[in-house]
Amino acid sequence: MKALLLVGTAFAAVSLPMTAAAQVATPGAAVAPAATTQAEPSGQTTGLAEIVVTAQRRVENAQRAAVAIDVVSPGELTRAGVVTATTLNATVPALTVQQGGGANTTFFVRGVGNFTNNGYSDPAIAFNLDGVYLGRPTSTTGTFFDLERIEVLKGPQGTLYGRNATGGAINVIPAKPKLGERSVSLSGGFGNYNAIDVEAAANLPIGDNAAFRLAGKIVNRDGYNQDGTSDEVGQAIRAQLLVRPSPGVTVRISGDYSHQGGRGVGGSYVGTENFTPGTPATATSPANYTFAPANVDPYSGLLSRSGSAYFAQAVIPGTFINPAPLVRPYLNNTYWGLTGEVNADLAGGTLTIVPAYRHSKLDNLFNGPSFRGSLNRENDSQFSGEMRFQGPRVGPFDWLIGGYYFDETVKGQYGINQYQIISFQDFTSKTKSYATFGRVTAHLGDALRFVAAGRYTHDSKTFNGSSDTLVELCNNAPPPFGTGCFGGPSLPVVQTLAQVPGVPALPGPANAVPYGSAGNILFYIPNQVNAAISKGRVTYRLAAEYDVARASLLYASYETGYRSGGFSNAPGHETFAPEYVEAWTLGSKNRFFNSRVQLNIELFHWRYRNQQVSHYGLDANNATNYFTENIGTSTIKGVDVEAQVLVTRNTRLSGTVQYLDAKATSYTYNTPRDAASPPPAVGCAVTPTTAGGAAVYAIDCAGKPSYNSPRWSLNGGIEQTIPLGDRKLVLNGDARYRSNSVVGFEYLAQQNSGSFWTFDASATFGSTDERWSITGYVRNITNQAVPLFTQYVAPAGGVLSSVYAPPRTYGVRLGYKY
Repeated sequence: MKALLLVGTAFAAVSLPMTAAAQVATPGAAVAPAATTQAEPSGQTTGLAEIVVTAQRRVENAQRAAVAIDVVSPGELTRAGVVTATTLNATVPALTVQQGGGANTTFFVRGVGNFTNNGYSDPAIAFNLDGVYLGRPTSTTGTFFDLERIEVLKGPQGTLYGRNATGGAINVIPAKPKLGERSVSLSGGFGNYNAIDVEAAANLPIGDNAAFRLAGKIVNRDGYNQDGTSDEVGQAIRAQLLVRPSPGVTVRISGDYSHQGGRGVGGSYVGTENFTPGTPATATSPANYTFAPANVDPYSGLLSRSGSAYFAQAVIPGTFINPAPLVRPYLNNTYWGLTGEVNADLAGGTLTIVPAYRHSKLDNLFNGPSFRGSLNRENDSQFSGEMRFQGPRVGPFDWLIGGYYFDETVKGQYGINQYQIISFQDFTSKTKSYATFGRVTAHLGDALRFVAAGRYTHDSKTFNGSSDTLVELCNNAPPPFGTGCFGGPSLPVVQTLAQVPGVPALPGPANAVPYGSAGNILFYIPNQVNAAISKGRVTYRLAAEYDVARASLLYASYETGYRSGGFSNAPGHETFAPEYVEAWTLGSKNRFFNSRVQLNIELFHWRYRNQQVSHYGLDANNATNYFTENIGTSTIKGVDVEAQVLVTRNTRLSGTVQYLDAKATSYTYNTPRDAASPPPAVGCAVTPTTAGGAAVYAIDCAGKPSYNSPRWSLNGGIEQTIPLGDRKLVLNGDARYRSNSVVGFEYLAQQNSGSFWTFDASATFGSTDERWSITGYVRNITNQAVPLFTQYVAPAGGVLSSVYAPPRTYGVRLGYKY
């Protein structure tokens, strides 16, 4: 009776606020495929489906995996409209996905992540495709098709995975070739914004001991913004060959290729922070600033008629000129990779070997209020090799040992235009990482287990780069002391210094050349970064697992993690140190009433030291640049509760609640200070001081919430199946609530998302054997404009802009299998 009361109370707490519902991946719980129930042995009732995961490098039921994990099925991805990594957060409450410009995709888990990534920094959330760690977040393009599932692990991954990650890991697991099976699956959809999404896969047997699988995907959609940005254009293909040369031995080879085109993500103007000395801090602006809203549509886009007219009124400090129009962005990026996997059952255990090579070639231009245009050319290549050996059980002990090698080279050339400043960055970054790892599980009886896992990692990194900067300044004082430089030119968007017109010879440091006819001059500032680091670290995990009942698991764990330091091609921020995390978890996974009720609870407490934050800011040359710095410590704690109930054979309810208390316990950094510039507009304490002999403003954000960490996240859903003979109708609804979170670096009032609800609904009609189906869907029914990333740019007139989640979308999707 107590168990029944507990389940009923918890489920009521989760689902009573919901008016619509969804099938949602939750802590430790697997989302069922389109068919949410499965037949059990004769005489039993049907129950919630079981999902197999490999998050702990072994095959196990998700309900028996004593880790904090969300699992998303292909059916759930389709219903939520997840066709790329950028919309994965629609199915995982703890995950936030952002795009800051160009090809970059960034992930936050419970407030841990980077605002943007490029060739300089390692991501806080590891992205693994088919068991292979992808060093560059740009390489996540073209992966979301023909999948078995996606696993999202929360918390440090410092023992069993390829590279250390302090915030979590995303495992994208493609469908594998199947021996003896001949099958073809086709699906395609179309919707508003001229959206077309086509996917196909074929599995062909080659004799009795081999199979070939080929899958491909095409996505083409107009931009959500009026200027055509935030579109989706891409093609991808994956081929796999599986061979079983002898019993107990399998060899699989996989190759994939994808292309990313279109214009890429785009934002819209929010307003301007205007320096107004003597203005007190208010709820909408920091001290000495007043905020003036842009009053444009959230989906207007920066290059729309209204956006261009708004930005043309801005004034660039230092040159006193109006900014030239933004240059239209584009993406032309290609990715390919080869992966091998060998599994051999030996007399002493099972050996697994996974070699892989990946290459990315990036050619893109992105823009924003801070950038008239940023031209990025980059070549990334990585080789990795992993070997694991799962030994036989020795008495009460299970054991696993392994080794890992990672070798990456990134060569980049960036031309970053900021109207009055151009930074020409040319660099080569190399990383070599070696690791050994192991795990031992002690079975103390049938119900109790203790787990100890450890890993030693050694990272060697080198960075050789230059950052040559041109700075345009006004040599003619503004009125009333002179005529000013109004009408002077913005600098051009070019790739190299030699392409700048009007600069016949390369000026030396502290020299200046005239530029334009309004009294402007150009200064040349060179900067060189040549550095190397070599760092080793031991990380470990200790855990206890107890089977309270046949379908009830209780577990507790303590684990450590670290993310290596690195470099930035930014004056004054050339290097940064590693960050460290300690994480405590207490969890319970339960099923009751013949697997008709599922209740999972996870309590967590993370503590970060020397935490890294990657962001855009002012470097020592007072130019906007991208760099990583160590800002202090933070504490992240909370609870996840997930429940699913199969009310009847054809009715399933689900709900999740995450309460998150994520806070910076210490957070300090410096930004340049000069007499000609106003104090920074930030929502933190600002103190003028000196550091290293230079005048700076000391910024203290201690006590502020972590970025992208809503205190409350609620998901709820309902799925109703209506049998119609040999056909069926499946109705799905889902509701999501997020409380306010900080979506910009400076903690300005305009960088708060605000709390919001979103609602989705779909109806699928098809055969009971799921050979064919037709689905109609509507997502974001209320057309809520949810800000995902809000950027403030002081050097471009104090403008703020936001990138928003997709508006209301709708369409139809058809599927056929044979």
